Amino acid sequence: MEERNIIKWSEYSECTELTIPSGEIWMSESELVDLFGVFIPKLRNTIKALYKEGQVKPYEAERTIKVKRNQYLTVYNMEVVMLLAFCLNTYQTRAVRRELMERIERNHKPFEVILTAMSGTGN
Repeated sequence: MEERNIIKWSEYSECTELTIPSGEIWMSESELVDLFGVFIPKLRNTIKALYKEGQVKPYEAERTIKVKRNQYLTVYNMEVVMLLAFCLNTYQTRAVRRELMERIERNHKPFEVILTAMSGTGN
């Protein structure tokens, strides 16, 4: 069985916390349903729409892994997870979006863009 990193809700005594591990993230449909608080048909339709609109390509965004002797599981990468977080609208997706945005802002390093303009008379 292949080890994977997944985003999940961790429940402690009085609070629920979103855990986003470092490393590559690959999540199954059932894990995405739990994360976003949606039903499987809604999740599948949204993923199909992402493919149809060309937001992401299936051959880049999903893969099939072996979980047991004759059992296989389709998993989706972090790009799909992020796209779903912005396409779906539940309390959980809003919380995931907020956490993702906070992490991006917290880890953002400023950068400069230097533009060079050249003027000439053409002579």
